[in-house]
Amino acid sequence: MTFSECAALYIKAHRSSWKNTKHADQWTNTIKTYCGPVIGPLSVQDVDTKLIMKVLDPIWEQKPETASRLRGRIESVLDWATVRGYREGDNPARWRGYLEHHHHHH
Repeated sequence: MTFSECAALYIKAHRSSWKNTKHADQWTNTIKTYCGPVIGPLSVQDVDTKLIMKVLDPIWEQKPETASRLRGRIESVLDWATVRGYREGDNPARWRGYLEHHHHHH
């Protein structure tokens, strides 16, 4: 199960509960644009902190708000994938430890 597939399923599962269709589009677009090239084709089990930083680092500089939102989206998708049994272990997108120290310029 790739990250892209999980993200697509996650969006499909939640689309109806998101009142705002723009919200679903934003999800789809940010994940496609930023995650797609880096972690999209990878097994969702293989997505780790290092890969997430690779996705987020370039965005932090230009658009910290987008980066922060995207981090939350990655976290949600990975949580969902864990619950569904597509991956195991901790969620590397969670805003603790390494990620926290890495970007403490807020």
